[in-house]
Amino acid sequence: MVDYVRLFWREKTRFEHFVCQQENFAEVDTLFGLHTGQIKYPYRASFNTMDVRVTSKFGFVFNSMHKAYNDKCGLEAHNHNDFSYSNICEMVDYIGSKITDIEKANLTQLEFGLNIETPVQAEQIITQNVLMHKYKGANHNKQFNGRGKLKQFDYHNYVIKIYDKAKQYNLNKNLLRFEIRFQKAKEFQKLGIFRLGDLKDKSKLKKLFELLMRRFDELIIVDVYDESDIPQGDMSKLTSFTSSHYWETRVSRYSNTTKSRRVKDFNELLNKHNLLTTKQQ
Repeated sequence: MVDYVRLFWREKTRFEHFVCQQENFAEVDTLFGLHTGQIKYPYRASFNTMDVRVTSKFGFVFNSMHKAYNDKCGLEAHNHNDFSYSNICEMVDYIGSKITDIEKANLTQLEFGLNIETPVQAEQIITQNVLMHKYKGANHNKQFNGRGKLKQFDYHNYVIKIYDKAKQYNLNKNLLRFEIRFQKAKEFQKLGIFRLGDLKDKSKLKKLFELLMRRFDELIIVDVYDESDIPQGDMSKLTSFTSSHYWETRVSRYSNTTKSRRVKDFNELLNKHNLLTTKQQ
């Protein structure tokens, strides 16, 4: 489901004039020079948890569409429930009604993810089973805002996060969040997404989902196993293969052919000892 978005107006003259009109935003915060009396950028406003910013050069609207939708509906501003296609369309139209020249705004950041109910606590899966992404260890391995476990994998154009959504919001169920946050627009522009209105296109949402699933498939999620049940030779290989240090230091020096062979060996071991049930589930 769609979550965080950031909209960007390169030409901000009309946008700034619109934001500064009291009939559009009753409250606009800014900086004020105490001795000079000069009003300074940025200008700040908001609607339904969506932040509005005007800087000396550009205009922005950003935040979680999912949370804003719940806020608009009179609910707590959260993103742990479903956010359906019709909800997305409604929110795209709503943002367009609150802000001028929405068709001129470029979509520059985007977050897309899934809330997945799990049979055990998500924190347990993240801690014990989620080992790597693309054979790389997590860049961040911590408590998510002090509530629940988070593992994050950083790349140049995007970030992968997997964390305990239930603990984040004190829910009475097990809920794991898996999401991709695009840091650079070119990653989702490849899918034909340039403007907010493109998120109403089901074919483009399908491409987002397919990309998210490819990123999920790249996660190394391995069942907890009893070493005594695995032959010593296989156990020695598993010890190496389940270590991000092994892949990032030793295997990174190998040829692509050798790397591919190691990946194949690892997958064969996981299948041989039935260690992929958590990921398949």
